[in-house]
Amino acid sequence: MIKLSNVTKTYKTGDTFFNAVDDVSLEIANGEFLAILGSSGSGKSTLLHLIGGLDKPTKGSIVVDGQDLASLSGEHLAVYRNKQVGFVFQFFNLLPRTSIFDNVVLPLIYAKGVRNRKEKALEPIRSLGLEHRLNHKPSELSGGEQQRVAIARALVNDPKVILADEPTGNLDSKTGLQILELLIALNKQGKTLVMVTHDQAIAEASHQIIQIKDGRIV
Repeated sequence: MIKLSNVTKTYKTGDTFFNAVDDVSLEIANGEFLAILGSSGSGKSTLLHLIGGLDKPTKGSIVVDGQDLASLSGEHLAVYRNKQVGFVFQFFNLLPRTSIFDNVVLPLIYAKGVRNRKEKALEPIRSLGLEHRLNHKPSELSGGEQQRVAIARALVNDPKVILADEPTGNLDSKTGLQILELLIALNKQGKTLVMVTHDQAIAEASHQIIQIKDGRIV
């Protein structure tokens, strides 16, 4: 269970303060597929980053499986991001000069005490049909293949939660649908899936949609 209680994230631009996320309360059950729908600048990506521990709220609390993220030290928060959450981004965020295998294995290198890194990395690579691309660099792959690499990297530590920020936004409609179907399949396997999108049709694949505008759930 992910529980957000009166979460606000305030930023300062010059002498002006604004709330990118404004007093949001939300519960996400284990195994749920939630879509956060909103236009550019609505605060949806900030909300996703707060859930993922990439940023901290100015006010309110975020509790994941009974653990308040604000109570975690920097080291323990890094472990949360590395092992409990898998991130998938619109622009893939792959290391451009590094092979596909090395991109996927990277979270295992940061995790402590992981054995058999090669086999653990190969498992999601194989399951996503990328084994023939092991030694290629991201620039040698199509957009859909790059997003599958990003998903393989997100899965390599077997996280409970997948946070997807506009995962189809940089893809053509056919490839975007393939990526969406892949995420749906992962959710059916028991992964909690929280997906940010501006596309109503994409959002309708979820179990539940919340719409956000000016940082607030509407």
